[in-house]
Amino acid sequence: MRNFKKISAVAVALAMTVTSMVPAFADTITPANGDKAIVLNTLDLYAGISTDTFDPALEAGLTRGQGAILLTKLFNMDDAAMAMTDAQANAVLKNFKDAATVSTSAKKRLAYLVEQGIMSGSVEANGLYLNDGENLKGGQFATLILKQMGFDVEHWYDAIDQLSEVEGAEGIAAYLAYEKQGLLRDHAVGIMYGALKAEYENGLATIIEKIVESKPEIKEAAEKAGLIAAPVTAEVAVESIKALNTKQIEVVFNQAMNEDSAENENFYKIYNNGSTSAMTLGADSAVLGADGKTVTITLDNAVTDKLTNSSKAKVVVNKDIKAANGKKLAKEITISDIAVEDGIIPSVVKAEATGEYNIKLTFSEPVYGGSAAALSNSNFKVMSGTYQYYVQKAELNNNVINLTLGTKLIEGPVVVTVNEAGVTAEGAIRDYADYKVFKSNTTFDYVKDTSVAVVTVSEAKPTSVKLSFSKPVKGTDIKLYHSVKGAAAYLSTASTNGKYVDSITFTYADASRVPAGNVKFFLVNSDDEDSYKLVDGYGVKVPDQTLTAEVVVDVTAPSLSSSSFDTNKYVTLTFDEELDKSEAEDEENYTFKKVSDGDTVYFNAEYENAADDEYTVRLTPTSYLEDNTEYEVTVLKAEDESGNETDKNIVYTFTTGDNTTPYVKDGTGDDAGNDTSCYAVNADGKIYITFSEAMNEAQMLDLDNYMVDIKNGKGFVALDSDVDKITKISDRKILIDLDAKIAEGVTPDVKVAPIMDLAGKRINGSVDSSIVANIGVEAVKVTSAELISKNKVKVTFNTQLSAFSNTDIVFTGVTEGAIRTQSVESMVTNDDGNTEIILILDKDLETNVKYEGAAVTAKTAADTESESISGTVLGANQQNIAIEDKTAPEIVTFDHDANSNTDKVASVKLDAGTPLYEANNKVDKGTEGTISIKFSEAIKTATLSTLTFNVKGYTVTGISNADDASVVVLSVKADANNTAKRTSVTQVFNITDDAGNVFASGSTWTVR
Repeated sequence: MRNFKKISAVAVALAMTVTSMVPAFADTITPANGDKAIVLNTLDLYAGISTDTFDPALEAGLTRGQGAILLTKLFNMDDAAMAMTDAQANAVLKNFKDAATVSTSAKKRLAYLVEQGIMSGSVEANGLYLNDGENLKGGQFATLILKQMGFDVEHWYDAIDQLSEVEGAEGIAAYLAYEKQGLLRDHAVGIMYGALKAEYENGLATIIEKIVESKPEIKEAAEKAGLIAAPVTAEVAVESIKALNTKQIEVVFNQAMNEDSAENENFYKIYNNGSTSAMTLGADSAVLGADGKTVTITLDNAVTDKLTNSSKAKVVVNKDIKAANGKKLAKEITISDIAVEDGIIPSVVKAEATGEYNIKLTFSEPVYGGSAAALSNSNFKVMSGTYQYYVQKAELNNNVINLTLGTKLIEGPVVVTVNEAGVTAEGAIRDYADYKVFKSNTTFDYVKDTSVAVVTVSEAKPTSVKLSFSKPVKGTDIKLYHSVKGAAAYLSTASTNGKYVDSITFTYADASRVPAGNVKFFLVNSDDEDSYKLVDGYGVKVPDQTLTAEVVVDVTAPSLSSSSFDTNKYVTLTFDEELDKSEAEDEENYTFKKVSDGDTVYFNAEYENAADDEYTVRLTPTSYLEDNTEYEVTVLKAEDESGNETDKNIVYTFTTGDNTTPYVKDGTGDDAGNDTSCYAVNADGKIYITFSEAMNEAQMLDLDNYMVDIKNGKGFVALDSDVDKITKISDRKILIDLDAKIAEGVTPDVKVAPIMDLAGKRINGSVDSSIVANIGVEAVKVTSAELISKNKVKVTFNTQLSAFSNTDIVFTGVTEGAIRTQSVESMVTNDDGNTEIILILDKDLETNVKYEGAAVTAKTAADTESESISGTVLGANQQNIAIEDKTAPEIVTFDHDANSNTDKVASVKLDAGTPLYEANNKVDKGTEGTISIKFSEAIKTATLSTLTFNVKGYTVTGISNADDASVVVLSVKADANNTAKRTSVTQVFNITDDAGNVFASGSTWTVR
């Protein structure tokens, strides 16, 4: 770089004294640095002139006082300057004639700069002046910057030129004309921004690097602005996946991973030996290694949950898993051929005492005691010299076995024998590949630990406090007070349930919440010294003590950290903090639908707050999801324990794979007889067979894969390729057209070979044939009806129609004939081979499927003419049809001026009886009122929040549709004096009706 030599010349103080005859600005210019001002504001270097909003006022002149503010901010002196008391500032400035008139915002900054010798003011005839209100010249501003960077300045009026030549400086030469002229704020912004990447005289750092070092919270903003280089990191990738044994999988990433993310078991799925069902992963099953890149996943502790040795396993790693730098995998990783080859005999790696009665055995891999879940105590022998201890209990935790002895350990060598009864004994300790631990001795020296467990506050929140201990402890009736020792209102009591633990969490009810700030906590051990006291494994009591911790009130709404689905069974949503359980399990806070047609998926929501800080909501559909289908889950509202709510919808879209085995729909129908997936037209010798999903076409159309029994005493007979034939109706439906007719009243049977779906899965997952018995006659029915716009109803049938009559569907719930089918817009065959018809009505319905306030339904007419391709007529006068609401709500309009020549306007009105309604055209700050927005149907309450609508000039303090679900009432408060009473409302976020139809954001309405 080019470093300027220090020149013993005029100091900055002299530069600041040359202030006479500051020229007026010749012309008003258009500010050129608006974008740079925004960046400087983001970096907390430039505040503008308003405390409420960012108003950069770039066209205004820059005063000396304002220049002082910019300088202290630019060189990390502002905090120190503002820490001065008024008395200290007054004492520093007492010799300046104009000290009493210095602006409040600049006073402490000027005092600090004077105290540090950076500024000295102006010498005039009658004394010393700060002149903080006078215009600052460009050369003076550049001189101040250069001096703080370690450079000497020979002539202040050459300082802009000198600054422009410093290594890293950008664009500063554009301001050379202002070296001897007063600066606009716009010019100052340009000079400051251009200097940010300039290097200090010693070449060790740039200005922005020093700022970020002092304020790491602005690092991300500086990176985004391109002022400092963002760390270059490789894309997150999985380097390897292997089976360590039949119980553990190791996943190695290419870089350090985020611990919470890497140890979230929901990000991994493990399939055993061709299975389509993921194996169980319990809490704490994934552990990140010391290298930060290696994750070891241990299957559930259940005896039967293990990989098959000498087989292939499949592992899936979710794309939402995060590295330490916040990056995620580019896509989901699936490896299907992981070799499971466990031929190593397990062994004891370490034996150690964890208490006077307790020994911990660590093995080289997970072990267990054979088929029995409980371990046999007789498999262990513990000796001190010639004395043998009674093993009272043996507890298993993956690769660790904890032994509890009947008497205290004696100091000195202790010998532990595993598989004392021999490897042939029932319950011998072994790994999950059935290799048994050799009968062997492990020796360690026991010395009683008399040290006291150290207690620390590892987490402190308003509703819970977690204490961690330097060694395992147990106890009952343990008290933790906050703020005031002995105050029952601030008490939480906990117990370890007789187990030794490394931490204890104390929870506080709303009435006893921990306040924010630096809080004292008082740990009080149980009064019962014998049974309940908090002690370590050596009987050393944890003394009563006072602890302090900073409690931060949570003001941040929860966010979705990951989402995943398990085959077709359930969806898991993982959040970054603890949720309010009742809200998390309220199904009204979610929508779940199929993307292709918007069909609702019904589900149950279950919230789990795992011990390892994983906050998951599991949405379990009431029936399995379809294969190869795209679904959308929307979180309308998530609320944490502090009451913070999400301010926008969270959408998760996923596509299921081919996860279920196909089957033949049996045709017997549901209780109402609505399913005729398989049916016969006896007179024509036709049998229709429907599969649950798309099938391998060649196999589906092969006559050799079917046999038919038409109940003539011959049993199942193969199809004759010369006279019988098979026709494809759709990718999952066929017609078997027999040469022989089927006698009236006979219900034929069809035997189907184990043909495959498109993913190679056989029918029912078996190599056995399937029999569809007693196939009934065809019954043509309506399977669904949907209002897709106010005058259109889509009707779907259970089969393919050859003809449809407009009069076959009649509308009920209203006066007979009040609503009719005017015409048919379209008639198509869907992917299932069934007919969909869109009917155009002669009247508009309301968006909630009502007409003049009455709910509209439908049924088939008394006489019908519509028929299927096989000639069966639509069932007459026998089916009531609910019409589903698939139409978005509308905003109601009204005549606002009693003039029929003007258009009606949106019903967005001020409500009478409030200060805002009663006020004149302008209102004072804080004036309150309510605004009602009328919709055509009920709005789903869970989609509303105070952020849903923006009211110009007002803050929305509340929102409700409790009195009338179709009327949304906004409570508002004026932001400033002289706010216009007649304002406007803008919808910022989507809302939905009760059926989940979206009323999209973006509209703005005038309040009437």
